Amino acid sequence: MVFFCYRGVFPWKSNSSKNHDAPSSVVSWRLFGSKSSGNLAAKTLNSEAQKTLTPASSVANTPHHHKRQGSSASEKQFEDLVASSIALIQHDRPSNLPAKCTEEALRHKAEHARMVEAARRRVEREAAARHARMQESLRLEERLARHAKEKNSKRTLELWWSGLPPAVRGKVWQLAIENKLKITHDMYQDYVAKAKQRLHEAQLRRKRLKVNRNDTCSCQKEKATEQKEKLGKIDDILAKTDDRIKTDEEKPRLGIPRNYSEQNLKSQATDAGPQKCCSKSNPNLLDYSDECSMELIQLDIARTFPHLCIFQPGGPYFDVLHELLAAYVCYRPDIGYVQGMSFIAAVLILNMEAPQAFVCFANLLDGPVLRAAFTRDGATMQRLWKAYTTLLRHNLPSLADIVAPELYLLEWLYTAFAKAMPLDAACRVWDVFLRDGDTFLFNTALGVLHLYQDELKDMDFISAAQFLTKLPEDLDTEALFKSISAVSLTLDGMSFEELASCCEVDTTLDDDVTVRL
Repeated sequence: MVFFCYRGVFPWKSNSSKNHDAPSSVVSWRLFGSKSSGNLAAKTLNSEAQKTLTPASSVANTPHHHKRQGSSASEKQFEDLVASSIALIQHDRPSNLPAKCTEEALRHKAEHARMVEAARRRVEREAAARHARMQESLRLEERLARHAKEKNSKRTLELWWSGLPPAVRGKVWQLAIENKLKITHDMYQDYVAKAKQRLHEAQLRRKRLKVNRNDTCSCQKEKATEQKEKLGKIDDILAKTDDRIKTDEEKPRLGIPRNYSEQNLKSQATDAGPQKCCSKSNPNLLDYSDECSMELIQLDIARTFPHLCIFQPGGPYFDVLHELLAAYVCYRPDIGYVQGMSFIAAVLILNMEAPQAFVCFANLLDGPVLRAAFTRDGATMQRLWKAYTTLLRHNLPSLADIVAPELYLLEWLYTAFAKAMPLDAACRVWDVFLRDGDTFLFNTALGVLHLYQDELKDMDFISAAQFLTKLPEDLDTEALFKSISAVSLTLDGMSFEELASCCEVDTTLDDDVTVRL
């Protein structure tokens, strides 16, 4: 065994080590082979002494070839030292360069020490920051676990009003919305698969049933003639109402009175009874079904937060948003897809994963105000509208006759301010909206008018409509919430819900006209 260690298996060992007699020295085993501890210590001391005793001037004045020849022995000593160690001792300078002077070596050593110290401090800071984040996460989990008990405490309400941190906004929103509908993530995946299947079937059906538009039957021609006659009568009615509208120029309002609304009269004319046609009818004129809703979703998604460029076709969240809305169409085919849903779903997707966003989306649209809006519940919308108009005249009487609620309120409700406000301000509104309920949307609407009341008084009808449709990008959220606090949703001791329940419903208006108002 000893003979094997000295056969020259390692060619980088010095030749002098081969001439020693193996039994004459004490053998100590190391990582890369056996080496006499006495010889190793002697060589180490000799190399250190040689570097210490060699003056810097003599090294600098020595010719280059002499340096190479003179340094061969020291190189072999370093090689022995490295080979007999754990391979962590490095050369302090390449062999083809002259040796360092004492000052340079000390300076480099000090710089190396500073680098090591800076690295150590950086590692300590990162470890401390990581520990702090872990502790904060643990405290957050404990607070969220006590959410049901502490959500109505004064401290929690104050923090909630000042705005939730974006890092925890999604979790807090999930707790605030609650899953009253008991929707699971597996249900979401099933609805997504069902939506994809229905969309594929609808596309195949449309291709299979597509016929020439000019190939119409006689019954369709007769209905077209009757339709023209009815529309002619409608035009006569509208012409008679023009004189009455022109006399009322002191308080301009949006459009004509609701009872004589063109859309209302046309809907009454076209929806007088069920329309039936023979087998030659154009199958392109499909009913507004859930399949058509899923096809219309793609058209509306492209207009959702266009400045972010993430929900448009080709964006990272286009398919996610489309799947969520299509799954909801399968979940609630009686509602289908309504414009405005894409903004609500997009805000949820930006703060949580798609399955959680679907659960929150379905439960959020089951609230009293949003459910009435998206299901076209005319009676409920009339009560809410009248209650809001009453509070508008009570809080801001100077704006009640200038800015009609028809200009802005319905779109604000359908999108929960996600379309009209900057995204950061809309999320602040959502923080309190999900905490206090749907009535906070009306409180926010009054707050926006209170904040911009001076600007709105100087605007004309068109400018005010454009301004309220898209609020300024530099909207001050702190000033907005001060304005929200300045207005009141109570009147004569009655809350908004009580005030809405006391409002009378006009039964002469159909649901579609009531929702459009």
